[in-house]
Parts: sequence; C-alpha cells; structure tokens
Amino acid sequence: MVLKWTTAFLFVLTGCSQGRREQTAVTPMVASQPGPAKVNLDEIFPAGRGRELALNNCTTCHTFVPIVVLRMSKEAWERNSRDHRERVKALGDADFKILYQYLAANFNPERPVPKLPPELLETWTSY
Repeated sequence: MVLKWTTAFLFVLTGCSQGRREQTAVTPMVASQPGPAKVNLDEIFPAGRGRELALNNCTTCHTFVPIVVLRMSKEAWERNSRDHRERVKALGDADFKILYQYLAANFNPERPVPKLPPELLETWTSY
C-alpha cells in the first residue's frame, strides 16, 4: 500500500476526542521535493495480526507518525493503551489487546525509525 502526500496540503483528522471526524487542510511549513511524496505502508507497518487494526483505528485521531517515530518500550505501550482505551471505543477488548501487542512488537526501540517525508513529519504536532 503506497500513500501519496501532496506538497500543496495534507489532510489530517481532528476532533477525535469528541467523536467527530473532520478533515482539515494542513499546509506544510517546509518546502519539499517537486511532486507528491510517497510512503510505502507495507515497509513501515509489517504484516501481522493487528496491522489493519492499527491502520484503521489509530489514524482516525492522528497520523501514523507518532506510532513509528516514538518507538516506545513494551511498558510505554502498556501505559499508552490505558490512556487510549476510552478513545478507541469501537474495538472490543480482544481486538484492542491484539492492536497493542502488534504496536509493542513492531514499534519499539530495537527497530529503526523509517525515513518519512518532511511534510508528513510536520503533520505530527502532539500525541
């Protein structure tokens, strides 16, 4: 799966905590290479149980950038799961557990941070 991020603007989802999903245009602050930047999600998100749960649920509130850049320890992912449980009400407990097992196994300090286009990195202002 390859995503293209245009240099003109990116769409991010906002208003998640209120249960709303609105698209807002975000203008990149750094000029980038001509044409759209490409990101291969298959390289960033390894195949496995929980991959689709991450891509379909985590990104309803924020881009995937904090997931792949932070590289948290298992303990940090456990704390994060407690903080996020109320935010991901659509998932049952079993799927929520699978999601966080996937995140802890694939996005930890032992794995390198993938190279991401600057305009995508700028979509992440907070976690």
